Amino acid sequence: MEDTKEDTFKTMLEGGARDAYTRPWHRIERGLRLNRLRIFIEDIAPQYEMTKEEKEAFFVFLQKALDKKLLNTVKVVQYDTDTQRIITIKALEIKRNQGVLKWAFTGKPLKKEATRKKKALLPPCVSTVLPDTKIEGDESQ
Repeated sequence: MEDTKEDTFKTMLEGGARDAYTRPWHRIERGLRLNRLRIFIEDIAPQYEMTKEEKEAFFVFLQKALDKKLLNTVKVVQYDTDTQRIITIKALEIKRNQGVLKWAFTGKPLKKEATRKKKALLPPCVSTVLPDTKIEGDESQ
């Protein structure tokens, strides 16, 4: 009976993880995004003939970019919810020159997506007197 409960629990957890990957990129938790970035690296590694060391260094680069909030928006990371894989990362350029693999974000500098600051609302001015307002004890009006 205990094995059945454990199997049910594992199935439920795995199902929750699968559902999490079907969300849009900006709704996926950080740890799950890191998992998708690793898969993205594995997908593109043959194209650029990446060594194990290059894959690890590239992952660290993408992880730092994620921590700097450069990979937080749908505009930057094209993610397919059906296949649950990253299609492309905009402005990311990867080149191999003379046997050395280099990567960087190119073009316009990517803006950090931050929460918008609320505009400060000024408290109503107490000294404002409307022309038609009569103030008690004020004989001039």
